[in-house]
Amino acid sequence: MKRAILALSISALALSLGGVASASPVSSTASAVTPAKVTVTFELAKGEKAPITKQDTPPLRLGIGSTYKMDGYNWMILYGSDVVELHGNKAKMIGYGTAQVEAFKSNGDKLGVYTFKVER
Repeated sequence: MKRAILALSISALALSLGGVASASPVSSTASAVTPAKVTVTFELAKGEKAPITKQDTPPLRLGIGSTYKMDGYNWMILYGSDVVELHGNKAKMIGYGTAQVEAFKSNGDKLGVYTFKVER
């Protein structure tokens, strides 16, 4: 057992001296989660009828960094890129304020608009 530990120590030392292995400091602080009150509303595009009526959601207790899953096939931020960021069909809360995200159907027609209001 001592030989195995000694061999591993010598190998690690040789690699680090040779420049192959390097150690860089790692931050040990955890990121703080900031609570927020998020209100999400969805308004269908004119002429669109949803198969299931989507109602406004009550204020959600989410934190900055939380995500909200949206309906649709494609999405585009109309304004508020400092409030939400898009990751596929999920809007990630990154700041406080109001943002709107337009959702599209698979054929490219407008489905509707999500409005995100993120408050402290």
